Amino acid sequence: MPEKLMYLIFSDLDGTLLDEDTYSFQEATEAIEFLKEKEIPLILCSSKTWFEMELYREKMDIMTYPFIPENGGAIFIPKTKLNLHDFEYKVIDKYQVIEIGKPHEVIKKKFQEILNRLGFQIKGFSQMEAKEISKLSGLPLEEAKLAAQREYSEPFIFKNDKYKFFLLEEAIKKYGLKLTKGNRFYSISWGSDKGKAVQILKSIYQQTYLHKTIISVGIGDSPNDIPMLKEVDIPVVVRRKSGKYQVCDLENVYYTQRIGPGGWSEAIYNILRR
Repeated sequence: MPEKLMYLIFSDLDGTLLDEDTYSFQEATEAIEFLKEKEIPLILCSSKTWFEMELYREKMDIMTYPFIPENGGAIFIPKTKLNLHDFEYKVIDKYQVIEIGKPHEVIKKKFQEILNRLGFQIKGFSQMEAKEISKLSGLPLEEAKLAAQREYSEPFIFKNDKYKFFLLEEAIKKYGLKLTKGNRFYSISWGSDKGKAVQILKSIYQQTYLHKTIISVGIGDSPNDIPMLKEVDIPVVVRRKSGKYQVCDLENVYYTQRIGPGGWSEAIYNILRR
């Protein structure tokens, strides 16, 4: 790998780096170690809360790299040498945090206004006990408690007909909010998506490493990953357990043959060993 090149790996978690049923990244362990040996930043970009992402970052031993929680709601940057001169941030715990999305309380209130107007009964995470979230998601109870601690988004389940979903989608757009679809849940946010966060973080790396050519790789499997994939040089779509792929109308997309974390590893090795 030429010294002037610097790769950035932006990766989704559920169904991509993590198995969509077991949440294991066992099949990707060697590829993660390969990235660490090459000192290539692995930047997790997920619908999960930052509390959940801390858990996986610790397990993967990638605590020195930034990460993007709640579909781009914010960027959490460890106090490293990254140049944040042109960006406003606040300090939360041990992180410098660039907030992109509106706070959860504001989103939740606006979402409820929409539901009241439509006369829909939809249950979001904020109305669920951790046990219910655990049952719906397959997460262990302790992780479900972390998933409930939303700061920039409100996940929910929608089981009504297509026409009602159309009405909900149109109302959300009218109110200026954003609806995204993950593997299990829909999520509503305001002012953010994975693409915006990736764009900002790429520019931070570029102004920090002025003499490097940044090459960005984005790896995902769901509709909420499309904004991220649009912002990277090499988009990767991981094959699902169903055998299908997320539709991605972009050029130069790498579609993995393997599934989940196995497909993630396949992409890492094939792209970085070219």
